[in-house]
Amino acid sequence: MDIKTVWNIRAQEFYRKMFRYYSIIGANVVYFFLVIGSIFVYYFNLFLEWIPPQISVEVILSLFITFFLMRTNIRTFVKRADILFLLALEVKLKSYFIKSLVYSFVIDVIKLLSLMTVLLFLFVHTTNINLPIFILIGGIVFYNVLMKWTEQWLENHVQFVLHRLNRVFSIYLMCYFLFKNDWIFELVLMSVNFAYLIYFIGKKRTLNWEWLIAEEESALLRNFKFINIFMDVPNLNRSFRNRRLLTMIVKRCIPYSQSNTFVYLYSHLFVRYNDYFYLFLRLTVIGIFVNYAMPTSGWIFTLLILFATGFQVIPLQHEIKESVLLYPISKAQMNDSFLKFVLVILYSQFFILYFAQFIHTSTAEISYFVIGSLFVYLFGYFFVSKRVNVSGSAFKE
Repeated sequence: MDIKTVWNIRAQEFYRKMFRYYSIIGANVVYFFLVIGSIFVYYFNLFLEWIPPQISVEVILSLFITFFLMRTNIRTFVKRADILFLLALEVKLKSYFIKSLVYSFVIDVIKLLSLMTVLLFLFVHTTNINLPIFILIGGIVFYNVLMKWTEQWLENHVQFVLHRLNRVFSIYLMCYFLFKNDWIFELVLMSVNFAYLIYFIGKKRTLNWEWLIAEEESALLRNFKFINIFMDVPNLNRSFRNRRLLTMIVKRCIPYSQSNTFVYLYSHLFVRYNDYFYLFLRLTVIGIFVNYAMPTSGWIFTLLILFATGFQVIPLQHEIKESVLLYPISKAQMNDSFLKFVLVILYSQFFILYFAQFIHTSTAEISYFVIGSLFVYLFGYFFVSKRVNVSGSAFKE
């Protein structure tokens, strides 16, 4: 195989695999995205009206873009076996990794332009969209990609933290000066940042293959996690933490009986798996914020939060090991246990969001409570119940 064609072959292989997944998703949930998008636009407009006049639009825009760019991954399409087979050819792989950097830059520009389209109302109020603006935004994206690339040569945690802080503040300030039309500060800051990068990258270093592989696997995992919301992805690796305090609370709250065996099991998986636990945490915090900012119409968003949480927690039923299914418990009881677990999660989240609205307004209507409780019940017994089929498929070889 010609070394010059490796990158193209791997990129095509990746997109063939992703196309199969996304074509299925697009064919089945296009209306779901339309509904979610419409609700998002509605609440985003309410958010714009809620923003206090003391907070400048430039600050908000810069925060949005900085947060977005900090989630960048460098896509290289490298694999674990490359440490053995491509390490000896590292000096000949310059064009391969240049293509990777250009590819990462193009993908980030496309994503950022999509974000700017969503935030168009903010952009219209703060700056005139013209060619120089786009060129400078492209420069900020390119700077971010190079800063991410240099992380592979950081030697310890202190350097990593300082590098991240430098990256965050640099991107934020460049965006802020750009939207404020302070061209002198913008050009000076960009010049200093790129001079630093040229100096840092100019030193001859060998590639950190472990970092490259970890970065690629992280990007792939992010793709598969999104796909797993809509369909099962086999052998999806997940990170976890023990969270002993929460585990102890769960143990005390669930009665000790055979009928609660799988409720206990799923509750522990939920608490320990970072994906599901942080999903619940993020959506709950967003719901609290929306109920605080827009208490009169936040209950609609609360229903959306409940739907998103319940929908995305359904794949948890497949996270158990095959050996666990050998317990002398019927399949119907396993399915009922999972449904009970989902209902407990959703009711807990709803009570938190309703209480947050009640504390803020002291006049949260009882009708919201009835609607929310009824929604969780109907969602559980008419939507989730039809999708519960407990199996250990997630860990099959």
